[in-house]
Amino acid sequence: MKVVTKLLSNKKGVFFDMDGLLLDTEKLYFETRRDILAKYGFTFTKEDHIDYIAKGFPVTIQKLTQLVGSATLGQQVFDEAMVLYRQRLKNGDVQIKTGAVELLNFLKRAHKKCYVTSSAAKKTIIQTAEITGIADYFTDFISGDEVSHNKPAPDIYLHALEKAHATTTETVVFEDATSGILSAANAGLDVVLIPDWIQPEPQIRQKSVAVLPNLLKAVPLFERSKTNS
Repeated sequence: MKVVTKLLSNKKGVFFDMDGLLLDTEKLYFETRRDILAKYGFTFTKEDHIDYIAKGFPVTIQKLTQLVGSATLGQQVFDEAMVLYRQRLKNGDVQIKTGAVELLNFLKRAHKKCYVTSSAAKKTIIQTAEITGIADYFTDFISGDEVSHNKPAPDIYLHALEKAHATTTETVVFEDATSGILSAANAGLDVVLIPDWIQPEPQIRQKSVAVLPNLLKAVPLFERSKTNS
């Protein structure tokens, strides 16, 4: 674990990415897109999916369009994959990530305000949070479709600060992907990295105040500063 030099117990607000951080949704996004693309004769691998992570749905549609060579078919693949995603979501195919509930309960007891700050569409964010049972932990849900430029641009976190009536010094971000880390860092926020599908490059890891294996390991960061690994 990376050395932590800042005390997080003084943070009043906590911003959480959702996909791949709080919930194991990246696996479901990958599988549903893979299955629909296969229906139309296209292959889609886990390596391909990495380029789609934390970029937002408009970018996903653009990439699908490039893959299939047709804007109409690209949109159709996206729409059908989202229908399948929602069906599997309702069937309980999304798991809550290790330590998420424990950390959220701890922050609730500590009277910290928590927000989801996801690049996904707001309707999908809220639906996913409600079905998986984590919605009540959050003061608000802030989505990529509320800003002009999605992650890795800082827009979503600058917007989140405004909605939370918070400053950069009293807020910390939890992210799992490179685009999210860059977005938070570019907004001037402290960010804790919990890698999911990919291990970020060293220069990305250096932009975080901690790199942890799961959210459960984040609880002590709000109790005291870590001085060694």
